[in-house]
Amino acid sequence: MVYDIYMVTLLLHTLWRILVFSIGGVAIWFIVFEIVPYADKRLPTFFAILIAYCLLAYLVIPALFRLYHVIVKHDHIPLYVTTGDGWASDPVNLAIIVKDQKQLEKAFAQAGWYKADPPTLMNMLREGASIVLNMAYPTAPVSSLYLFNRKHDVAFQIPTNGRMSARSRHHLRLWRLEAPLAEKPDHNHFDFWSKKLFKWISGEKEVWVAACTEDVHPIGVRFRTGTITHAIDHNADVERDYTIGTLRDAGLIKSTDASEPGEPYRFRGQQFGTFITDGTIKVIDIK
Repeated sequence: MVYDIYMVTLLLHTLWRILVFSIGGVAIWFIVFEIVPYADKRLPTFFAILIAYCLLAYLVIPALFRLYHVIVKHDHIPLYVTTGDGWASDPVNLAIIVKDQKQLEKAFAQAGWYKADPPTLMNMLREGASIVLNMAYPTAPVSSLYLFNRKHDVAFQIPTNGRMSARSRHHLRLWRLEAPLAEKPDHNHFDFWSKKLFKWISGEKEVWVAACTEDVHPIGVRFRTGTITHAIDHNADVERDYTIGTLRDAGLIKSTDASEPGEPYRFRGQQFGTFITDGTIKVIDIK
């Protein structure tokens, strides 16, 4: 019986992959052999190629991934956060104990961090101008990443360039550890992190888990879709320790601990580099 179910599932997944790849092939053929020649007759070649790139990278390929994952679901141990399409992005490497979100935001502000603005259209346009023109925007939005089947609750950053622009920055995204809603299951992420951090869970304080990374260059490429993003430093443990250091230097940490040592692991996130991490979740209790 189990073998029969496995074979049916395998067949369904195979047929679905064939369908998605077929749709993708037709879409790529149409863009390359119909849209590009049409645009090339009316626009300079550069702009014709640019239109094709934008259609493929920002519309067709992401849509194909979403269609693919309608049937073929992601299933992973939530040691890393994911993109909206479910692909691995940044490692989770820090947990913070606070009374509430207000105390969390106050602590990071005192340590010199800026709270990221929400990723509205106007804010993202402003971020783009900050990157291109190297204009100050220390509260620039960060892209939405997911854990517990929801995007981050809050993000903080410190620009690392003299102009305070969004070209390069330390940053982290945080999620409050809370039970999922019945109508929105979280793929057992809450159970996983509750067990990993059970020593620090109490009714008096909140636990927030974070993914700390550093944007080191304004231009990087997501290898699955070809879209543009910041280039990042893949040694995320260094960024985690930097984050802790800023809070410690500001005299805001009551205690520092760590979850049970995990196995060092590596994985490929959104870009071509490989994350290398010691597998340990540092835990800090804010005064």
